[in-house]
Amino acid sequence: MNVRPRALGDLEELVEVAARVRKIDGYPVYLRDNDFRLFLTRPIPLDAWVAEANGHVVGHVALNSQTHPAAMAVVREAGFSGEVGVVARLLVDPVARRQGLGTRLLERAQAEAVEQGRVPVLDVLASAATAINLYLARGWQQLGRCEFEIPGHGLVEEIIFAAPC
Repeated sequence: MNVRPRALGDLEELVEVAARVRKIDGYPVYLRDNDFRLFLTRPIPLDAWVAEANGHVVGHVALNSQTHPAAMAVVREAGFSGEVGVVARLLVDPVARRQGLGTRLLERAQAEAVEQGRVPVLDVLASAATAINLYLARGWQQLGRCEFEIPGHGLVEEIIFAAPC
């Protein structure tokens, strides 16, 4: 298994992975225009990586400079005033799970945020128990919660985390 920078040629395979993840996990909850490519590439990330196994792309994570305003407000209220690195679009193909790929992708994005002098943070739906368990197991600390509206889904609750110091 290998984690490497995402390349343009990875997107077709990543779209298929993201579709399988959505079918199993319901993530992402909101998918504008049912466009997985847009979901994976917007906002334009600071950086993005893929996990490979047996020559196939089986996971993804991005590092963004921000997330939606309600989550950013929680980060600021928690006392973080510098630049953040938002870990986003973390997903692992259901057929490749239980091999530590989620952890490796999370750690890669976290390390890059730190290297760039950014505070690593992330936001996750409060209903995403498996993802939350991963973050807690890796020592991420809950900063707070927020609500925001997702078109077609109404008001949803998110938990905002910061990486361990």
